[in-house]
Order: sequence, then structure tokens, then C-alpha cells
Amino acid sequence: MRISLVSWRIFNLYIATFFSMAALSVSGQCQSHQQQLLLGFKNSLNSSLSEKLVKWNQGTDCCSWDGITCDTSGRVIGLDLSYQALSGELNNSNSLFRLQHLQTLNLAYNRDLGGQLPESIGNLGQLTWIVLWYCKFTGPIPKTLEKLTQLIYLDFSTNSFSGPIPKSKTLEKLTHLMHLDFSYNTFSGPLPSFTSLTNLTELILHGNQLNGSILSTNWSSLPNLVSLDLGRNSFTGTVPPALFQSESLKAMHLAENQFSGGFGEVKGEVSSQLEVIDMNQNGLEGQFPMFVFEIKGLRSLSLSWNKFSGVIPLSAFQKLKNLTTLDLSYNNLSVDSSFTNLPFPNVYELNLASCNLTKFPEFLENISFLQHLDLSNNRIHGQIPGWIWKPRLDHLNLSLNFLVELESPSHINPYMSVLDLHGNQFQGKIPSEIVDFLNSCDFISLAGNNFHGSIPESLCNNLHLAVLDLSNNSLSGSIPQCLLTQMSMWLGVLNLNQNNLSGIISDSFPENCSLQTLDLNQNRLSGKVPKYLANCRMLEVLDLGNNQIDDTFPCHLKSTSELRVLVLRSNKFRGGVNCGGNNVIWPMLQIVDLASNAFSGKLPQGLLMTWNSMKANKVEPYSKNLRYESPLFTGIYFQDSVSVTMKGRELELVKILTIFTSIDLSSNKFEGHIPEAIGDFKALYLLNLSNNVLTGPLPSFLGNLPKLEALDLSNNHLAGQIPLQLANLNFLSFLNLSNNELTGRIPLGTQIQLFSETSFENNAGLCGPPLEVQCDSPPTFKDGPSNSRTGKHVNWNFVSVEIGFVCGIGAVILPLMFCKRWRIRYYKCTDGVVYKFFPKLDPRNKTRRAISHWTPGRRL
Repeated sequence: MRISLVSWRIFNLYIATFFSMAALSVSGQCQSHQQQLLLGFKNSLNSSLSEKLVKWNQGTDCCSWDGITCDTSGRVIGLDLSYQALSGELNNSNSLFRLQHLQTLNLAYNRDLGGQLPESIGNLGQLTWIVLWYCKFTGPIPKTLEKLTQLIYLDFSTNSFSGPIPKSKTLEKLTHLMHLDFSYNTFSGPLPSFTSLTNLTELILHGNQLNGSILSTNWSSLPNLVSLDLGRNSFTGTVPPALFQSESLKAMHLAENQFSGGFGEVKGEVSSQLEVIDMNQNGLEGQFPMFVFEIKGLRSLSLSWNKFSGVIPLSAFQKLKNLTTLDLSYNNLSVDSSFTNLPFPNVYELNLASCNLTKFPEFLENISFLQHLDLSNNRIHGQIPGWIWKPRLDHLNLSLNFLVELESPSHINPYMSVLDLHGNQFQGKIPSEIVDFLNSCDFISLAGNNFHGSIPESLCNNLHLAVLDLSNNSLSGSIPQCLLTQMSMWLGVLNLNQNNLSGIISDSFPENCSLQTLDLNQNRLSGKVPKYLANCRMLEVLDLGNNQIDDTFPCHLKSTSELRVLVLRSNKFRGGVNCGGNNVIWPMLQIVDLASNAFSGKLPQGLLMTWNSMKANKVEPYSKNLRYESPLFTGIYFQDSVSVTMKGRELELVKILTIFTSIDLSSNKFEGHIPEAIGDFKALYLLNLSNNVLTGPLPSFLGNLPKLEALDLSNNHLAGQIPLQLANLNFLSFLNLSNNELTGRIPLGTQIQLFSETSFENNAGLCGPPLEVQCDSPPTFKDGPSNSRTGKHVNWNFVSVEIGFVCGIGAVILPLMFCKRWRIRYYKCTDGVVYKFFPKLDPRNKTRRAISHWTPGRRL
């Protein structure tokens, strides 16, 4: 089983302390120039919070300072300033790099100490031990690292180093190196060759962006390698068979990569030393590798979330007598647990989720040390047997089965941390065995059953509960006040979604409220949004949708600056939504759903401008993926789900994507123009402003939203032409502009022409594909459903002008064509009017002028 990262760090610090104490026992009086270098190093950083550096006094022997180790000549050979809250950057001229006799350097866990690691690190040629984990160093590893030829222990983990890992020319001279840890950085590129590091025992590159195949590395050239961790990268190809035959390797962690195929052909005997195989979350496929049953020393086997197939007889595992951890979950495997007489290894952790089990394996009854059991997502029916509750059982997941009842437990571990029974067929009241005896449980999920009755107040006796999920049941009554009064001090997630709860939400949230998720959607709650909910400053998800809450917009929640999801859909909210003031609220907001209320007034330009997460081209990664992670137990999490209406359908986001952003303000009474602030939402995926009374033109800035996939502006009073920019939305897959007052030609574009006619219908002035109305012919009208705000979909003012014009023309033209007398009288009357205003055109005036100018003797 893999040692936790924290435990490993503590072990390292113990080792470093041991060496420091050993050296200190022979230290001499500090040399003056060494003291000046140390003081210069201190002054180069912000060290006001350091417990050690504040005690460094020029008037005392520097060899007696905290964190300093000297040799017998008074030269500084050890510097340990881990956990000292140092901040600042190291540059090439820093006096630290003139301590040329330094052998051990430990600056671990100074989270504000960083910058690019200077080339002058190469001046410390005597270093054997350097630890910089959990700092803020960036950029590439300096090439001068090759000068540290005495290095035995190198730990640069949990920083922001980037670029490729130094190739062999930089590393090949570090021939004494035994421990290399570059984990949790952003290194990229292929895996370099480590063939010259023949003394290497631990190689840890977990959590980077490395890629390519690892077959090119000659793993047999590392004869002392004990632990290999390449997990959480992007390595591809097959897993080298040589790793299973190494004579030294004990732990192999290759999880969360993109390996495919099988394990290749393993020729000859497998390793007798191998103890840990972790290949979770890859693309490995084919028949289950039966050769693992020949690895006699195997203690931990984790192959979950792959594509292995076939039937595995659990009886084969009796060969692995040292096995303590087995994880085969989420493959295409079928586990045969029919054997009863053969012994099974006394495992501590057993994960057989989604393994086509139809009953509880009987061998579990004889395993006394079981601590972690996951049989979720199988086809187990009936009753949970009482013997399943082991004295040491800490984690039990039986979710997504067909269980209907709970046999009275023979024993329940009062210190159990996780109980997950969601997605079964339990009925009746919540079992008292669960709520009365699990007083230290950290995670309880009973969601997706048919429990009814009230929520037991005895749940409030649990002083450790971090996640409580009772959603999707038939619970009734009010929410116990104690859940909000006392439990929210440590409760991170409270999910009561889809029940029949009624009454008001008690306004009793304490000052030190720790809630991150409050989901009360689809109940019958009334009253107002609690005022003291603002005390929950860590709140990230607030879902009050589909209730009967009668209130105004909750501007009083301004202090919840971490809020990412706000759902108030289908309640009785009213009034405007402009909170006023200059305070920036909800800069992290990603999902907003205020649909189907009675909000009114103009859309809030000022409020929209504060939603910074929607403006970025790339939404900042959410470290917890909108899930609660227990501070007490690693690996325990709760994934929130939110229902959004997209493309005309209600979809439930079980795993809220870190990049998903949406705004749904539909079915309210918003008026005025669409605010310009929306044009800055470069990360927006969904925008629904339908069924309001919006006016003005369809703004061209909507065409500047590159990630927009769904746009619904139907049933408003939007007028004018559809802007050409809208045709540039390459990702748009749903568009509805129907029932407005749009005119002109529908823009031509490869995307917009693919939408159906219904996306544009009942806009009397629109023409062009995909509509049948051609832009060079009079528009035709179709009967359709009436619009509550516009009446019939025919614009009668437009039609009446057309009819009047045609009738007028007909009354004049037809008599002229068929009646000669009418034609003569019409022309005389018309000529009379024209000649009255333009007398020079009258030919009779020309005759008169000619006569008046006649003289005798001249002929006309």
C-alpha cells in the first residue's frame, strides 16, 4: 500500500533532523564571514513570520542559531528553514549560494518562496541533500544542476517547475543520486533516460504533463530502483514487461495515464520483490493478467477503471497470501465468488465495484481485519447481512445495488468514517442503527432510496459529519434546526434535494459556518432566504430551486465570494436583481439560474460585470471540481449535481464540469435592452433570456462569445435584423429566436443555416433560408400559437398598408384601362393641375407668346 505524501515528508524530515543533529554534535564556533552570508540571506527575504530567523542575532554564535548546522571548523554545512513562512525570490547574487560548504538545504513548505531557481545553485557543489517541496519555484530546472555531483537526495516536488525534465547530459553526472522527486509540477515532454543513475532507488514524477512511451527507457539499467511513480501524466503505449521482472522494484505506480493494450508478454519468471502494482484509470484491456497470481510477495493490486475482461475466480487470490489491498472496480470483469471453503487473504481494503456480483461474497464473513469495503454498482439484492459490519470497518460503500433492508448489525464500529448506501431500494424510516451509533462518521449518503418520515434529530449528535446526503427520498416535515445551528459549524455538504420537506429555512446559521454546498432543490419550502446564510463565507453551491420561497433577490449574500452555483429557479422571487453599491460579489460564479420567477426591471449591468469567471477565455480550474473533500480523511469526496435547462431539456450535471458556465433568466418580467456586459462572457456556454419583455435590437456582441452552445431569446420584443456576427458562432448547437419582431434576411453561414425553421418562426419580417419566405417576394404568414404579449403573429399594421395601397391603385388604373371617356377627363384634369403649377409646360402659352411677337412683313 502506498505511503501517503504527508507521511513520506515527515519521514524525510526525521532523516534530515537526524543528520543535522549528528553534525551539530561536532560543530565548532561559527566563522564570521559565514555569519555575514547567513544574515545577508535573511535580509533578502521577508522573514518576519519565521520562528527561526527572528532569533538570528548578530551578537551570538551563528552555529547556535535555529536551523543551522556547522562542522568542526565553524563552516555552515546544514540549513533547515522548512515551515518558516518565508516569502520572496532567490536571485543569482543571493548570499545563500556562497555557502560553498553547505551539504544539506531544506526550504520545504515555504509557500510564498519562489521565482526561477537561479543558475548559481550550481555553486553549492558539496550538497548531498536538497529539499524544496511545496514552494513556489517556476521555470525550467537550471542546467547547472549537473555540478551538484554529490547529491544523494533531490526533492523539487509541488512547485511550478515547467519545461522538459533535464536530459541525460544534466542528470548523468549525478551518479550518487538515490532519491529523485519532481512530482506535482508542470513538466512536459517525453521521459528522459536515467540509465546513468545506477544508484537510484526512488523515481517520483507523479502529477506532471509528461507524455510519450516509456518503452524506450532501459529499466534494467536501474538495478537498485525500488519505487517508481509515473502516475497522473499522459504516458501512452503499453506497459514494459521488464517492470514485472525487475529484481529490485517493489512499488510500481502508473495510475491515471493513457496506457493501452495489455501488459505485453511477460517471458520467464516474474519478480518476487514486487509488492505494489497501481494502474488505476488507464485504457488497459484484454484478458485479466493471470501472471499477477505468481507474484508471491504482492501486497497491493489496483487495476480499477480499465477495460479488462473475462471471469476471475476469487479462489485464485488464495495464492497471494500477503495481499492487503485489492481493487478491480469498473472494468468489464465478472468476479466469481462462489467458492466457500478456500481461504481468502486477510485484506484490509477490498474494492469490487461494478464486477457483476449478485450476492455478498461469503468469504467476507471470515475476514477479521477488513477496514475498507466497496461493493457498489453491482446487482446484489435483498438484505444487508449483520456480519458485514466488522469491528474495524471504517469505509462501507454498498451504493447502486438492489438492497431493501438492513439486518440488525452484530456490531458497528462507532468510529466508521464513510457509509454510502445511496441508489438502493430501502423503504420506511431511516434506520436508527445508522443515526444512533455512527457518532463519528464523516460521510453519510442515503440518497436515491424511498425513506420517508422526518429527518432524525439524532443526526445532530454526530460531531464529525462533513457530508450528509439524504436527497431523492420521500422525507417530510421541516428541516431540523440543529442541522443548521450546530452542525453547519463542521458540515461541508448538506443535500436534501428532491424530498417533500416543508416549512421555512431556519435563520440560525452560526458565525463560523463551514457549509460549502447547500442543496434544497425540489421541496416545498417557503419563507425567505435566511439572512444569516451570509455567515457561510465558504459557500460554493446554493440551490434553492423549485420551492415556494417568497422573497426578493438575495443581495445580502454578498460576503459569499466563493459562490459558483446559484439556483433560485421556480420560486416566488420578485423585484429587481440589481444589488447596487460598489462591492464586487460572486466573482467565481459559473452557473446562474433565476428562471420562472417574477423578477422584473432591467437586466443588471452592474451585477453582471462582477462575474469574472465568465469573462475569461479559460475558466480557472476548480481544485475540488465542485466537490467536498474531507479535511480528515483523504479520498472522501462528494460530487455536487445541478439541473440546468439546456436545448429545451432539463439535464442533470452529476459531475459539474469545471469549465461549464450558464445563465438562465428565462420566464421572468425583465425588460429593456440586453446588457453589453454579456458580451464579455467569453467562457459562456448557455444563455437563456426567453419569455421576458426585452426590447431593442439583437446585439452584435453575442457573436463574440466563442464557446456559446445554446442561445434562447424567444418570446420577447426584440426587433431589427439578425446581426451577421451571429453566424460566426461555430459551437452553437441550439438557437431559438422565435416569437420576436425581427426583420430582414437571415445571415448566411455554415452554422446558422443548419437550424430548423422553428428557430426563426413568427418573426413577420424575416426571410431567407431556412425559412420558406424568399427575400424578393411578399411575405406569407402561417397560423401558429399566439404570443401572450404580441397577440396574433401577423403584424396587422403592415398588412393594412399593403391592402390600402393595392385597393387605391386598382381604383385608378382599372377605369383608365377600360373607359375612354374617363381617360379623357382624367388626362384633362391632370393636365390642368400640372399646368397650374408649371405654366411654361402649357402649349397654349407658347402660341400666345408667338402671336404677341409677330411684326408685319414677316411670315410665320
